[in-house]
Amino acid sequence: MSPDPEVLGLDILAIGAHPDDVEVHVGGLLALASDRGLKAGILDLTSGDLGTRGTAETRRAEAQEAARILGVPRIVLDFPDGRFTEEESYRLRLMAEIRRLRPRVLILPAPEDRHPDHRRAHQLGREAAYYAGLKNYPCSGTPWRPEAIAWVGGENPGPPDLLVDVTAVWERRMAAFDAFGSQFTQDASQPVTRIAHPAFRRGVLGRAMHWGSFLMCDWAEALWCERPVAPALLRLLATLEGR
Repeated sequence: MSPDPEVLGLDILAIGAHPDDVEVHVGGLLALASDRGLKAGILDLTSGDLGTRGTAETRRAEAQEAARILGVPRIVLDFPDGRFTEEESYRLRLMAEIRRLRPRVLILPAPEDRHPDHRRAHQLGREAAYYAGLKNYPCSGTPWRPEAIAWVGGENPGPPDLLVDVTAVWERRMAAFDAFGSQFTQDASQPVTRIAHPAFRRGVLGRAMHWGSFLMCDWAEALWCERPVAPALLRLLATLEGR
């Protein structure tokens, strides 16, 4: 799916290995960015066709509904779920999207996570973001390198580097999360999975409340990044906070 011309020149591009990965961690940040007039988007590397529940078609429909709720465009690269690698053929396709979308801030999956696809997506994203900026690297599009890279937390994240108050958009953020009914809704006719258990949703809520307690707000989302924190991330945070 090619992006519409108006989504080029993004302020934020959040990459997920599968549909719903982004919504689990930073749906609020994207909704808030949309409300603040920033250009934000989601890029799914796969359609999640190896998922235990639902189908690739179902998850595509759910993903587009979730993006509509958040107010952002969504691109799907259709890499093979569970079978994409960090090889150049995949890196070139991601590089081409980065050059076309021209994001200033790139948000990646966690570098350490129980799901191998998430770990690979992080490394692939970092490499693609770097090489996309080299003018002599043979790849379609004009060279472009994001000004900053951040990533979401894994299963057991340490202290975050940045926190974003998403209280104002929390209900919409969770509506986008719940749009993935095939994945997160209990259904006796479907196989039992970890993410469909109520405890998974409670974990999403609990982490957001925990991060919010540091900001003295109801709900917050967390990001991790290299230190010192890139100016582009600080400017983004200031915009999201309305400063």
